[in-house]
Amino acid sequence: MSFSTKQLHQIIFWVAGILLMAYATIRAYKIPMTVDEATTFLVYVQFPLKNVFLNIPVNTNNHFLNTLLIRVSTTIFGDSDLSVRLPSLLGYLMYVIFSFKLLSAISQRTIVIIAGIVLLHLNPYFADFFGLARGYSLSWGFMMASMFYLYRYIQDGKNKYITWSFVLAGLSVYSILIALNYFLALIIAFNFVFLKEFLTIEKTTFIAYFFKKNIPALIASLILFALLAYPISNVRANNEFYGERGGFYSDTILTVVNQSLFGKRYFGSDFPHILIGLAIFIYLGVLFYGGKKFFEKKYNNTSTGSLAFGILFTITCWSTIAQFYLLGTPYLSGRTALIYIPLFSILPVFFFCFFMEKKWIQFALCIIPLFAYSFHFSKCANTFTIREWWFDTNTKDVITYFLENEKQDKKVTMAMAGWNSPSFHFYEKVWKIEDKVEMVRRDKLAKDELYDYYYIEESWYDQISIEKYEVVKKFDSRVLLRLKPLSPKGERQN
Repeated sequence: MSFSTKQLHQIIFWVAGILLMAYATIRAYKIPMTVDEATTFLVYVQFPLKNVFLNIPVNTNNHFLNTLLIRVSTTIFGDSDLSVRLPSLLGYLMYVIFSFKLLSAISQRTIVIIAGIVLLHLNPYFADFFGLARGYSLSWGFMMASMFYLYRYIQDGKNKYITWSFVLAGLSVYSILIALNYFLALIIAFNFVFLKEFLTIEKTTFIAYFFKKNIPALIASLILFALLAYPISNVRANNEFYGERGGFYSDTILTVVNQSLFGKRYFGSDFPHILIGLAIFIYLGVLFYGGKKFFEKKYNNTSTGSLAFGILFTITCWSTIAQFYLLGTPYLSGRTALIYIPLFSILPVFFFCFFMEKKWIQFALCIIPLFAYSFHFSKCANTFTIREWWFDTNTKDVITYFLENEKQDKKVTMAMAGWNSPSFHFYEKVWKIEDKVEMVRRDKLAKDELYDYYYIEESWYDQISIEKYEVVKKFDSRVLLRLKPLSPKGERQN
């Protein structure tokens, strides 16, 4: 049986899409609720709707659209891990669909499309956040759809694509504020495309042309200002923005590369810097090719697209740098810097397309990241933990073991360190076990405080009266401890 190129691509997309969504869904079902997810549920989802819109209490943990959709999901399906994470899974579904559509629009070469799928999806640190009840997945889904309509406008020049791109970019921002950097970059990238068009149109005034083209961006900006001006001002006043203040390279670029490597150094300690060097080479190559064709006025979709998407990535980077120096906003770092993964990962796809006439070179260039990414992802993929919040890995195991093996005739107390407590409190509420156990958050452990159970690191034994406790069960580096019973003389038994 033979397939046409279009049919083959459809098969690839369906198989890849099903596998990717299955992986994200299994993780959403199995992995315990993490500290930030649980905090969103406990602090915002459970309280009046106005708290979500006004961001009360003030915290960047409230990813507005994600929080609102969690409320909808839990109202319909009840409280559970999957219902809380459902909006994020839908965000990933959007990311999958529109990443495939964008790749199909850019190239019809099968090897380029497969390499693009790998680049856009098989970063293990990036993939960690698809299926988590945070705004990242939703934001990236809307951002990918917005990028697709930017490219469709480059191809067809229909004004409806401008509107769609900015509507989706606005939803990306409302999903997580980090996307404001993308929104600004999108305005500039579109205006580059408008400039190319303006130079080829006669009898059109500059101001009238650009004003008309920028109406969707203006309307989207005003709506976002109305929705976000008050919450953002409060976040700034309370210094709640997450990030670092060392430097853009060290805090943003290097941290996201190191996290993406999952602690692995395949070719020594300098490997992250080598990868960054290769990325810079591809980035500059894309800008050079696109810029060269632009100034030569040899426009085509690949060259215009490469320059527009290069500008998109560039302005998103410079936006964060400018905010640091002008507003004192910290550099994006770790998970917040993941916005650069999809923005950069589409650039190699354009780079591969530059070699359409030299297919063996194109094939070789595509094979390298295809195998490298696939190998690395196979070493890091899992269905039991989140790298960013590793300390919440055993929450469900601890509570399940306690409920099944620790039979109590009265309500007991279980204390844990502060970072662990939101996840425990989530299951205390969702599993409706408040009548059996009271979860107690302890930001600082103390020897003079006794609880029926402790869940702590073994290295923290010296911070409590460990002689009064016995080990119930070990969970990796943490231990569930039980208060020893009193002897007839009123002393703790050994």
